[in-house]
Amino acid sequence: MVQDNDSQDSGTYRRDVLKYGAAGGTVLAAGCLGGSSSTDRFRVFDPETSGTLPSQRHCNPFNPTQRGTWHPGALICDRPVMYSPAEVEVYPLIVTDWEMADDTTLEMTFSDEWTWHNGDQLVADDWVMQLQMTLSILEFQAEDGERPHQFIESVEAPDEQTARVSLYDPIPETVAIQNATADILGDEGRGIFTKHDDDQWSEWHEQLQNADDSEMETLVGELTSEGYPKVEDAIGNGPFQVADIGDNVMIFEKYEDHPNADNLNFSEFSIHLFDTDIPTQPYVNGEVDGAHNEFPVKDDVKSQLPDGHSLVRENLSTNKLLTFNCGHNVNYDTPFSNANVRKAVCHVFDRQQVSGVLEGVNQLFDWPPCRVPGTTLESGSHDAADWVEDFTKYGQNDTERAAELLEGEGYTLEDGQWYTPDGDRFEIDIMNGSEQKHIGVLKNNLNEFGIKTNQEQVDDATFDERRHAGEYDMMPDTSSANGVRAMWELDLVPTWIQSITHFDPNAEIPMPVGDPEGSSGTKTFNVEEHIRDWRISDDDQYHRELLWWWNQNVPQMEAMFQPDAGAYNGDNWTIDGPDGIVHGIDDALYLVTKTDEATMEYTG
Repeated sequence: MVQDNDSQDSGTYRRDVLKYGAAGGTVLAAGCLGGSSSTDRFRVFDPETSGTLPSQRHCNPFNPTQRGTWHPGALICDRPVMYSPAEVEVYPLIVTDWEMADDTTLEMTFSDEWTWHNGDQLVADDWVMQLQMTLSILEFQAEDGERPHQFIESVEAPDEQTARVSLYDPIPETVAIQNATADILGDEGRGIFTKHDDDQWSEWHEQLQNADDSEMETLVGELTSEGYPKVEDAIGNGPFQVADIGDNVMIFEKYEDHPNADNLNFSEFSIHLFDTDIPTQPYVNGEVDGAHNEFPVKDDVKSQLPDGHSLVRENLSTNKLLTFNCGHNVNYDTPFSNANVRKAVCHVFDRQQVSGVLEGVNQLFDWPPCRVPGTTLESGSHDAADWVEDFTKYGQNDTERAAELLEGEGYTLEDGQWYTPDGDRFEIDIMNGSEQKHIGVLKNNLNEFGIKTNQEQVDDATFDERRHAGEYDMMPDTSSANGVRAMWELDLVPTWIQSITHFDPNAEIPMPVGDPEGSSGTKTFNVEEHIRDWRISDDDQYHRELLWWWNQNVPQMEAMFQPDAGAYNGDNWTIDGPDGIVHGIDDALYLVTKTDEATMEYTG
């Protein structure tokens, strides 16, 4: 989930300016590195824009600052498998086969065709080391009696081609492999970064296995802050290896011993930095061939796009949300500690009035609040599209229903203005979002209904501090919506969303699902346990009940959604492959170069 603080890209990108450096090849002048007219190089816009110099970027997946484990780490290092959250599908990569050896043991078979860029064989121990280090850090950070990881107990490599993952509970195979290969602490899921016989990695690994509690704090602090290895020194295992680093571009050359090298008819891949955070203009100007995200574009830019403009990651999206402080365990007096008051505001909102300000980028989330991606509901590709037909929709400017809910909670309407049960003017403080069109629509709707709104603008640090402390009434938010299961990850809803919306983790919902009156009574559950039970059992009933809880408690309301696609110039390049890879994985532009499951070729 990303803070949305008026700016479309707030909290999402980094501004980087590259500095001279080189590794593994002849140093080239900066002007020669650009390759603006190259036909043998795929040029990509770099969305990392925080001011981190490439000479300072590193490939340490445990250090979240100045990292290069996304760009370019996800290019130069391969991952065990490719997991598509949009399709809930696992595709092989270095791991060619996997099976549940028993109810709680996942065995993964690593190919013997992968080597590190120095020629050394890549083995299962390389990845096992990375996951063992992750589990050790989690164990140190866990409270007494807590599981370090929700599902994974341990991992070992019985031989060079086998990794054995032991699980706490029996869980479905896809859930097991997705959890084992996902980002857990940082960017581990983007590739295998730890070479088991590298002196530094092996030293850290051994220390993590053997350190006592007093030593662990210093060790974890070191590991999560060290910039090792620098990108320019990184030895990867993917289809491209570091060639040269310039002041505004990083160049990578094809690694001829990669298993997919023969399928690539181009020899270089470059990542380019610009003054702007948004790739639109460099892409339109032909300075890059592709970009990872920020598409589609606004209507006034569409005519400038290349004739062969094509999208990737089309099944991924982001939601624009109305977010409430639900008031659980916070010392702040907010009207939204009452679910019916939250519902009333959601009923007052007139979603259709947002239609005129979509600008060709956003789409109305024209369904009930439910934490299901708009792209999924639009396509009807999941049973949830049928479930939500019985859910409360909100967003219809249903002022009659809103008034019923408020009056039921002791609010009164006098001379067109609403008053709280204490007799005070009903006022809502909205933290940030002053330039967001859907927030403007909501404020107009509330003011016309008789609820006063106060707009507050605070800086990013204050915004983050106050939302975590629960010191606000409402705020906007932007959240990724990249898959039916992905939207209910254990580290997302019961951890992150609860930490900023402060909902009560113990839920009560009317039954049966779809009946807001609860003609069959109610059901109580803990949200985190319910998500875990869904994962373990793979029973959709848990999922359906979670959606209904969200709809009836509305910690957040989806107002709009935006396809979060990337793009490439199809005049000169062709990308083809399964939807799950091309349109369902974050790093699609990197992944299509790695596997024979998909193809990428220069055709210009």
